[in-house]
Amino acid sequence: MDRRRRMLFETLLVLFVVSLLSGCGYHFKGKQNNLPKDIKTIAIPIFKNDTTETNIENYFTNALIAQFVRGKELKLTDVKHADAVVYGVLTEFHDDTLTYVNGGRVSQYRVTLVAKVTLVRARTGKVIWRANRLSDFADYDASTDTVVNEANKREAIQKVAKLLAEIIHDRMLENF
Repeated sequence: MDRRRRMLFETLLVLFVVSLLSGCGYHFKGKQNNLPKDIKTIAIPIFKNDTTETNIENYFTNALIAQFVRGKELKLTDVKHADAVVYGVLTEFHDDTLTYVNGGRVSQYRVTLVAKVTLVRARTGKVIWRANRLSDFADYDASTDTVVNEANKREAIQKVAKLLAEIIHDRMLENF
């Protein structure tokens, strides 16, 4: 039995090494920049908010700016000095009940946001990249305390903003 285990271990080890060396094409997110070579600077004006949820555009704009700062592929600047400008519109906001507990009390909600994002050349307005319907969601615990419930909701919105910022950044640079 000891010999069988050793053979199994060696076989699995060989398969693991072969899979590593086979070049599966994996690359680190956000490290590839397929934008036109003349795009070196980018501006990110505040997103437009077409939803009924107030003040969420700030979360999304700030999350996207932070993502580009972390990524370091492009330099952030103002619209006047940018090679390209990212325009974002929050088009849908949903705050839906997710689960109930005994007695029919809500125990969890799900926040879902949908955004339209366009990257254009600053000088010409020509579209470089566009995503018409990017969406993501985050769940949050319900509370009978209105202040706690609102804080949980805002935290979920910030989480969605961060997730969407990562998606926008990576897709924009990798041209998916």
